[in-house]
Amino acid sequence: MLALLSRSLRPVRYGRVKPNILLPLKRQVSTEIQEKDEQAGESTTATDTGVIHKTEEETLIYFDNVYPRATSLWSPTQWYNILLTNQSRDAVRSKIMEFASPPRNPIHGLELRSTIPVKRDGGVFATFLVPRDYSKAQVNSIIQQNTAKESSKSILSFVTRAAAFPVKGSPWIEDLRRLPSTVIKIKFEGQPLTEEEIYSLFRRYGTILDIYPSKKGDTVATLRYRSYRGAICAKNCVSGMEVHNSTIHVQYQRLADEHMIRDFFVNHQRIAIPLMIALLSIVAVLVFDPIREFSVRQKITHRFAFSRENYLIKELFKLTSFTVSSFKSLIGSENVETNKKQLWEERIEKVSDLKMWLEENNNTFVIVRGPRGSGKHDLVIQHTLHDRPNVLYLDCDKLIKSRTDSKFLMNAAAEIGYFPIFPWINSFTNVVDLAVQGLTGQKTGLSESKETQFRNMLTTALMAIRQVALKGYHPIVGRGDDAITMKEEDYLQQHPEKKPVIVIDRFNDKAEMNGFAYKELSDWAAMLVQMNIAHVIFLTETVSPNQLLADSLPNQVFKTLILSDASKESARSYVLASLDHTEPLDDDQEKSKPIILSDDIKRELDESLEPLGGRMLDLQAFVRRVKSGENPKEALDKMVEQALEQITQIFLAENVDQVKSAQAWELIEMLSKEPVVEFKNVVFRPLFKSAPEAGLLELEKNGLITVSRDRGVLKDIRPAKPLYRAAFGYLLNDSELFTVLETGYLLRIINFETKRIQKWEEELKSLGKVSEHRMFKSRLLYLAAKIDASSDSINKCEDKIKALARS
Repeated sequence: MLALLSRSLRPVRYGRVKPNILLPLKRQVSTEIQEKDEQAGESTTATDTGVIHKTEEETLIYFDNVYPRATSLWSPTQWYNILLTNQSRDAVRSKIMEFASPPRNPIHGLELRSTIPVKRDGGVFATFLVPRDYSKAQVNSIIQQNTAKESSKSILSFVTRAAAFPVKGSPWIEDLRRLPSTVIKIKFEGQPLTEEEIYSLFRRYGTILDIYPSKKGDTVATLRYRSYRGAICAKNCVSGMEVHNSTIHVQYQRLADEHMIRDFFVNHQRIAIPLMIALLSIVAVLVFDPIREFSVRQKITHRFAFSRENYLIKELFKLTSFTVSSFKSLIGSENVETNKKQLWEERIEKVSDLKMWLEENNNTFVIVRGPRGSGKHDLVIQHTLHDRPNVLYLDCDKLIKSRTDSKFLMNAAAEIGYFPIFPWINSFTNVVDLAVQGLTGQKTGLSESKETQFRNMLTTALMAIRQVALKGYHPIVGRGDDAITMKEEDYLQQHPEKKPVIVIDRFNDKAEMNGFAYKELSDWAAMLVQMNIAHVIFLTETVSPNQLLADSLPNQVFKTLILSDASKESARSYVLASLDHTEPLDDDQEKSKPIILSDDIKRELDESLEPLGGRMLDLQAFVRRVKSGENPKEALDKMVEQALEQITQIFLAENVDQVKSAQAWELIEMLSKEPVVEFKNVVFRPLFKSAPEAGLLELEKNGLITVSRDRGVLKDIRPAKPLYRAAFGYLLNDSELFTVLETGYLLRIINFETKRIQKWEEELKSLGKVSEHRMFKSRLLYLAAKIDASSDSINKCEDKIKALARS
């Protein structure tokens, strides 16, 4: 029995206490539990927690606000304690001694025996040895007064203020997941206290908001403090206290609404998820929309971009243009732009017209139309808008050719300057939509289509363009009696040069993928023009987008510039000027030596330029080849070979639709003999008869031919560019290549006619089941004639194939 008693009173250490400084802290641990642990050889015991025990010569004080409390992540006390105070064990001991026995009012002989941190509650239990000249009550009172004074001296006393309270009970040190709360639950092991007694006992620790005394037959009361500090101090100082032969146990009350938000999301998904997305959307609009508008403005103005597009750098180049040109003349160099002047002389009037339209007051809606490679981009960007400060260039091809929705959105954002963008959010909302539909049976409607997101981008861009256009706008002009009020519309009417220019390149009316982008851009451009905040220029190859633009901006006459190939004289002058120049044609090429233009070379150039025509891109490619060391004829031959590869791979390959391939070959044969083929000569051919316009427009869209129109009706058919006619002739003149292609064409015709015969035979079979053949005599004769004509066509094709095989 004595052995068990001695084990129950055995002192245990708490934490890492230095034995030469502190006396061990004694805590009561269940004797029976300890005995069971020793019998089982348990190495991990429960002695790290328990009830604090002290001797009669010691006093136990609880110091609050020493460590950060675990009540709130945003508590200023917590962050002050973590970041600006020393949390080491020695620093905490020194702070407690400064609080308890400062030099101004010391307690002589006071000795700090042990400290037990309760970091969850932000406090420390400190055991002091009471000096002989003091009573325990005197020491406790002096420590309380000193702590209140010393912790209030700092400027940040509202954060650092501490409090000291004598521990009247037997505090239970535990590491349970019971976070501090402003509400405490008081359990009475015996007769419950009255409401007045509870108030008298607990009011000293903080302001009490309400008391809920124990009901009849119950031994639990509830008390609500205004602050966490009162509840924490009450729990640590009163728990285990005995009053009226009744032991008091204090615990933190778990609030009923502790998991209210979590429960709301779990139990009300159909409301919670849309609400959460709506709140996130509001935050995104408030935070990201200003950033995106700034990004779009930066894309237009290049204000903070260190490049030649920056308006300030452009002005600097203008100021130093005389010095630069003088230096170039000394080294025998000229301005690169002079190379193109010879070609563009015939278009100076068009450039002047376009510049004049941009200076008009309103409704600047311009369409620049020309075949592919005719120089539309150079005419608009380099010759018309090179000195404009605010230009936004959009390339429709980068939008249309995007394979995935996220890639489309990223390309659209890059073209507009819309940043930041989060394409993964749409994928996430799609998953949420699917999950909610599985749980509730209905979609939330949170996910947005790429059409809606693209429309939102254009709306943001419209607001940014408006801000750029109104940058210098002031509602009141003048001072005093002369001051007048000016509206935004009047300002833009008087200053058309302030409006940005929006260039939409490669615009069409439809596409296999992402064709909606054309409609959205058309409506957006119409809105810009109607609001009179921007000039809009469309670059297109055909007249087909005109109807789409007319739908977006009805009752509006569009200004149209039509570009064609350069004349022979202008093309020759351009090539000669480029070859006689020492600088490269493109900025990314190395410097090349000038070509000595002898009479023989000029004559050879004239012969090579005849089939090349006046297409801008082809002339530039020809000049690059000649300047790289090829002679003019060799350069022309290689360009023709490249054109041949394009034609055969795109229009005459095995994987191409047989009817389309046969149609392309027929047109190639016709255009190799005549530069222009009239539509009436094609419309009645068997391959085109069923849908002549659709077949020709498909070939025009793919870049083999170009079709002119007279009052909306197809009229003349030409090669897509002059170089193609030389390639057509090469295909027919090369015997081996012609044999292969002609044989493939004849086989396609045979297959085409065979399918037609099979269709007619099926109809004859159905008519053969009718007893009265005289009723369908005319139809039978018609089908027989058709079958005979197709059979004759097949026989002719087979004869031609045999002849080609013998040749």
